[in-house]
Order: sequence, then C-alpha cells, then structure tokens
Amino acid sequence: MAVSLSQRFAGMSGRLQWVIGIALLVGFLAVPQVYGSYRTGLAVELLVLLLFAASYDLLIGYTGVVSFGHALPYGAAAYVMGMAMAGRPLPLIPDVGVSFPVAVGLALLAVVVISVVTGWLAFRLSGVYFAVLTLAFSMVGYYAVFESTEFTGGDNGLLIARPDLLGVPLSDYVTFYYFALWVVVLSFLAMRRLTKSPFGRVLVSIRENEDRARFLGYDTTHYKLAVFVVAGLFAGVAGLLQGLYLNILTPNMLYWSTGGDALLVTLIGGMGTLWGVIFGAAFLLGARELLTGFIEGWPIVLGVVYVLFVLFVPDGIAGFLTDRSRSTWDVLADLRGGDGDDDD
Repeated sequence: MAVSLSQRFAGMSGRLQWVIGIALLVGFLAVPQVYGSYRTGLAVELLVLLLFAASYDLLIGYTGVVSFGHALPYGAAAYVMGMAMAGRPLPLIPDVGVSFPVAVGLALLAVVVISVVTGWLAFRLSGVYFAVLTLAFSMVGYYAVFESTEFTGGDNGLLIARPDLLGVPLSDYVTFYYFALWVVVLSFLAMRRLTKSPFGRVLVSIRENEDRARFLGYDTTHYKLAVFVVAGLFAGVAGLLQGLYLNILTPNMLYWSTGGDALLVTLIGGMGTLWGVIFGAAFLLGARELLTGFIEGWPIVLGVVYVLFVLFVPDGIAGFLTDRSRSTWDVLADLRGGDGDDDD
C-alpha cells in the first residue's frame, strides 16, 4: 500500500520538526533587524501567502477537497473589515465606522456565514462539479465587489489605514511585520493542532477513502463542511493581513487566480504537511521577484515550472526533502549497525 506524503512527513522525528520550526521562527524574527523596509515587506507577503496556502492545504492536502473558490473568504474578510472601518454601509450595521477589533470580528463572522452557505450548496456536488461551483461563487463575489462602486470603490479599490492596536500604531512597518508574524505563527500552530486531533484524523480518512469513512459511521459531508469553514476562516485572516499591509483592497483579491496561487504553493511545497507551504510560498515569491525583472512573459515560465514539478517532483519540495532526510538517516543507521557488527 502506498504511503501518503502526510504519513511520511509525520514519520519524521517530532523533535526534528520543532527544531526546524524554531529555526524558521528565529529567521523571521531577524528579518527587520537585518533588512530594510522593502525586503521586510516581501517577508510580510511571504507570511500572508503561506498562511493562505496552509488554509488551503487543510482542504486539498488533508481532506482531498479541491476548491477553486478559496479567494472568496480571503477577499470577503478584507472587504468587510475595510467597509466597517471606513463607515461604509453593511447589512444590519449602521453607516458609521467601527473599531478595528469589531471590524475584524464582523469580517470573520461574515466569512463563517459565507463559507457555511457556499459549502452547504457546493457539497451537494462532488469532484469537478464541486470545484467549478466554488469557482463560480468566487467570481460572483468578484463581480459583486467590482460593480458595487458606491460601497467598495469598485475597480478603484477601497483605501484603508492601519489602525492602532492596544495603543501601538501598526502604521510602522516593523511593528506591523511582527504583528503579522505572530498572527501567522499562532494560526499555523492552531492548524497543526487541528490536524493532529481526532477531527484531523477523520479528515485524512475521508481523503484516503470516503466510502470507508462513511461506512464507519462518520457523516463525511458534515466533516467536509466543517473543514471548509475552518479553512475559510484562516484564509480570511490572511486576507485581513494582506489588506492591512497594502492599505488598499481591490476586486482582484476575490478573483479565481488569487485562489490559484494557494493551489500552486500547496502543490509545489507538498500537500498534506502544512510545513510544505513555507517552501512553496518562498519558491513562488522568489521566482516572481527574479523573473518579473527579466522576462515579460514570466507567468508562462512559472507555468512551465509548475508542470515540471508535477511531472518530476509530484510530492513537492517537502516530499523531496523528507525522502532525502529519511535516506540519510537510513544510511547513518546502517553505518552504526555495521560498526556494531565489527565490534562483535
């Protein structure tokens, strides 16, 4: 029986995973101290992208659910927060600006409602029909924002200012960077805890064999809807950070290709690991940063690279590194065993 990437990755020493995680955290903490505002801004984009992709990994990597509409909660959360803070009218909310924490709460509540409704409708279908319907929902959101110029600014976008949080101004780029870093770290730990829980194990069983999971008594539709909502929440958090970082919201945040970035990062990094998105996000942003300055048709080059990854590195960067590390440890174990035999 083939062993999935998530199972191989789980087989890696838990201590080694924590060592790698702490090393990455130390590296991220040092970014503003070593680099200026431009590269610190790139690090913020990296954090947002890896959180967005990690939320998508809960769907495709752990549950086997392929959605093309992950941009909907991402962009919807940002717009609800921005409209609430700017005093734009919202359903059941008076036409006055609200505080930042209240705006965030309203945004995440809106994401839950949107995810429950769209998920309940979409999970009546399966496979490619489910994927196409989620794409349609995302495009409905895109055109709704694009056409609602009075409320959202339409194609001109909606300007938002970074607020103060507990008296600390987020307008300073270093302060905002550390704020985004801790939000992403806490979100990442919460998702990791979720995947290690009984709920997460049911998700994996659905991915491996949904009929068997259903036979064992699990209501797989309810589990898939639940993870659809949870993934939407974390995608919404990523959208909030992106909106605050850019200080402007545009309809492209809800366009289907935005969700496509999460899919690319997850596939390149390695599905069903969470950690893989760190490598995938770094690769995608790094490739864009390098190619945009030299090649006009850089998206085509990225498309070719993606095809090569699918053909030659199907388990992504995380899968490649996991296999190499396991091979190295096996060789070292054999050498230690051989030394022991010689001593005898």
